[in-house]
Amino acid sequence: MRIYKRIIRVVIGQEDSTALSIENLFMAIEIKKLISAKPNEGSLSIYNLSDATENQIREKGVRIRVFAGYDNRPVLIHDGDIRRVERDRSQVDRITTIILGGNLTKLSQAVFNNGYSGQVSVRQIVRDAVPTFNIDATDIDQIPSDAFLYDFSFSGKTSILLDKILNPLKVQWFETDNLIKFSKGKRAFDNVVLLTQETGLIGSASITEKGVKFRSVLNGRIVLNERIKIGSRLVNGIYKVIQILHKGDNRDGEFVTEGLCTELEQS
Repeated sequence: MRIYKRIIRVVIGQEDSTALSIENLFMAIEIKKLISAKPNEGSLSIYNLSDATENQIREKGVRIRVFAGYDNRPVLIHDGDIRRVERDRSQVDRITTIILGGNLTKLSQAVFNNGYSGQVSVRQIVRDAVPTFNIDATDIDQIPSDAFLYDFSFSGKTSILLDKILNPLKVQWFETDNLIKFSKGKRAFDNVVLLTQETGLIGSASITEKGVKFRSVLNGRIVLNERIKIGSRLVNGIYKVIQILHKGDNRDGEFVTEGLCTELEQS
């Protein structure tokens, strides 16, 4: 794993010729991700951005994507909305800070209106409802296949619907990086990221009351709800990632990923 030449690249707007791309400036990030229906949050600070460019990014709700990594291979670590933009100064530098959020606009505006006669699976209702978010979904197989409802109807916000039908099944739904995902207990998606000292682990992972904590060089391939294989002095095994914090800057100091994971369900 190459861990030199830090890269942070920001794309503001949709994926077309009007999108604004920013890369060759000093930037700092702090992006936190949780398995929660509450949208992810974070901040991006850009130093000495021009007035003209700053004026293009002040509209609330505009899509923003943040890529970070090394040696011209940045990986997507955030895809969501601009919540607000703040300006400050630090000695001679002008700092533009963008407060980041998940896709709150899409999540809050989605509405589902439908009714079913007789028996219907919860999975099918979710498959029908998720497109109202205008966000792709994955991990739907985390929803039990033997969960059914009868003569079910709903009219209202899609987010409320998902809470209503998934909470009794102890299935969590969440949005991260423009994807709707589903999580149940200690089950995890099949992708595996290897984390050892050779691949960027800093120190040793540790066991806490909440789960296994780890710290590595910044690694955008570590993803919520997926598997991580940790090999360290104190901890060895495959776990499910339930919390991520990417933080640092593209010049000096920290440029790390901190995370929390739990044991996998034994099959």
